[in-house]
Amino acid sequence: MQHFSLQLEVMSPLAIRADHAPGGVENATYISGTTLLGSLAALHRLAHPGDTATFEQLFLSGQVQYPDLYPASFQHDSFEEAGNLPVYPLPKTAQSCKRFPGFQPLKGEKVDDDRHGVRDSLLDWAAFALGRDARKDGQPIDLETLLKPLQDQKECLICKNEKKTKRPMDRFTGYYRRIQSNGVEQLAKVNAETRLQTRTGINRMTGTVQESILYSRQVFEEHTRFWGELHVEDDLAPVLQQFLNDVGTSGLVRIGTGRSRGMGKIHLSIEQVAKAQQGRFDSFKQRAEELDKKLRGQVEAAFRSLELQPFYFALTLHSPVILRDDLLRYRGAVDEQALGALLDIPADSFKSLYQNASTRQVMGWNELWGTPRTKEVAIEIGSVFLFSSTVEPREELLKALFELEEGGVGRRKAEGFGRICISDQFHQEVSLI
Repeated sequence: MQHFSLQLEVMSPLAIRADHAPGGVENATYISGTTLLGSLAALHRLAHPGDTATFEQLFLSGQVQYPDLYPASFQHDSFEEAGNLPVYPLPKTAQSCKRFPGFQPLKGEKVDDDRHGVRDSLLDWAAFALGRDARKDGQPIDLETLLKPLQDQKECLICKNEKKTKRPMDRFTGYYRRIQSNGVEQLAKVNAETRLQTRTGINRMTGTVQESILYSRQVFEEHTRFWGELHVEDDLAPVLQQFLNDVGTSGLVRIGTGRSRGMGKIHLSIEQVAKAQQGRFDSFKQRAEELDKKLRGQVEAAFRSLELQPFYFALTLHSPVILRDDLLRYRGAVDEQALGALLDIPADSFKSLYQNASTRQVMGWNELWGTPRTKEVAIEIGSVFLFSSTVEPREELLKALFELEEGGVGRRKAEGFGRICISDQFHQEVSLI
């Protein structure tokens, strides 16, 4: 399977209605893979009406996994120039100062606001979870020592050091990009500009303005950028590339609502990700081992000499995931049984230590058939699940986890669902960045 980066630029105001947004005002924060697939499928059907075989391969076979497209517009010039680098959702364990939130300013960046940095709290919760079940000299760890990893990060350290009024840490959401600049790794949050458009309702009988109907909708500004990663089977890659190159800047691709009013015009560009599968596995292995090592160091610093399992890893959702159990009930979390079934490894080899997750309803409109989609329940993007494993992190376990990350999990993977990351690098950011 080949990987391609897909970049999208908004050429006219873009409205992507959030599921069941009150009054249709609220915009979705990203472009879903379902929306992208439906728009491209409709355009292919118009451009190549007789080529049903290619249509089935590109849009019905599941051999192409269309991604969710995340906002990729940044204020800082160096981030704008790195347009082909991945954009990731912030995990639910990310936190920042409630009064002065945001990544710390980059060197040379001019900012109008004070930002105290962002950190990840997963390893704090890992230490708490492991200490809660541990014993020293036959006795449970005292409550004050047990809560110390969480209490130390309860308030913003910068506010505390500057002797300002104590400010609590709060959850930090959105999307970010990670780049190397002058040998230093830097992170920045997306700055996706939106505005409200106010319109009048039209009388269907007369074609004129209808009295007492005035509505607003939130839209992305022109030239807002989005980024996603396509996964394509090898034999289909040239066909898909050719199709996207033909229509990408033609002005024919439109997505979202209000297309009959000139909205939703976009430009697409596609570029192959050069890294081979072996290279991706080496990076994955290093990332997983580093998180395991850092977690052990965090626990050792908090409690000293606890008996630990052979391996620890986190599962972070980079897109919503739709999972069902054996009775076809929707899962609201990834537990030991779900993980064991996904990896084809006995469930008692794993133990769930911590989770920060939520669910939402998934609904929409099927562009191909002109019918509403079945309502489903998905585990929300950014959800985090921490596991311990009694299995040594040998090549077999690491390869099973790597293949799970590469292939995705759950239903509707061709529409962008099911993208996961094992031991996301962001979880190692335990100090303010």
